[in-house]
Amino acid sequence: MTAKPTQTLIRILLATLSLSAATATYAAQCPLIPDGNATLEESERAALLSEFKFEALDKELARKHKKNLSSSGGDLLTMRDLLGLQQLSLQEENVMRMWADQQPKSFFAQLNAGLYYGNKAFGARGEAPASSVTGSQWNSVKQLSAKAQPYLQKAMALDARSALPQTMLIGLAAMENQVGGRTAAQWLQAADQADPKNLAARVNALNYLSPRWGGSLEGLDQMVSQAVKSLPSASASYLQYNLVLAKASHYEVVDKDKSKAQALYKQAKDMCDNSEAARAGMVRTYQ
Repeated sequence: MTAKPTQTLIRILLATLSLSAATATYAAQCPLIPDGNATLEESERAALLSEFKFEALDKELARKHKKNLSSSGGDLLTMRDLLGLQQLSLQEENVMRMWADQQPKSFFAQLNAGLYYGNKAFGARGEAPASSVTGSQWNSVKQLSAKAQPYLQKAMALDARSALPQTMLIGLAAMENQVGGRTAAQWLQAADQADPKNLAARVNALNYLSPRWGGSLEGLDQMVSQAVKSLPSASASYLQYNLVLAKASHYEVVDKDKSKAQALYKQAKDMCDNSEAARAGMVRTYQ
């Protein structure tokens, strides 16, 4: 895992459940792992955005969001839909603003703009350790984060039952110590209160409550152990798989222990055979 949440497929947690048991109960081909290819449906949504057909786009996203929430992927799929929409529409800033401005009561328009500026903030920071980030970079981070937060706050007001705005705020708070008066852990709590079955926020929290951001592996275990109690089995298994990836990344990047990292990446690959992240990790840490 890297120190940014912007990859179109957001990262996830894993629990203190027996990993062998998780492997035995979860299919080798994990359906929640995306293949990275845009669908016709996604291309059609991007066309609606580029043609400024914002009302039609809102209706289509609302339909898809309802469908997502009834599936094992839950709100994570909606987060992917919005991030994919930005990529397919070439991430034109003024288009994102136009949608939010012309549809002020649209949850998706406000959330999308917040995600756009939030991801820009992470891009401005880069992946280097905090001690290596320049003053100029931090200024850009703060400016972009300040643009993102009002949109995210407005999205929360428009749909108090969604944890998607909190998903981005978790990362921003970790990067800036806190935003909106809350730390990353507190934004995760807010996400859990808004939607006890949220998946996206818990995915992002795996990254931003990790040791490299001041958290602990034990804390991740506890978080996932609690999360799986309220999640469908497929979602819980997906969190478990991603916790293995999070731990593997920690041992690879922070502890520089390739042996432990290799074993964990292999375990993740055994849990989800179609995991490109696990495969790439196995290659990087091969000795």
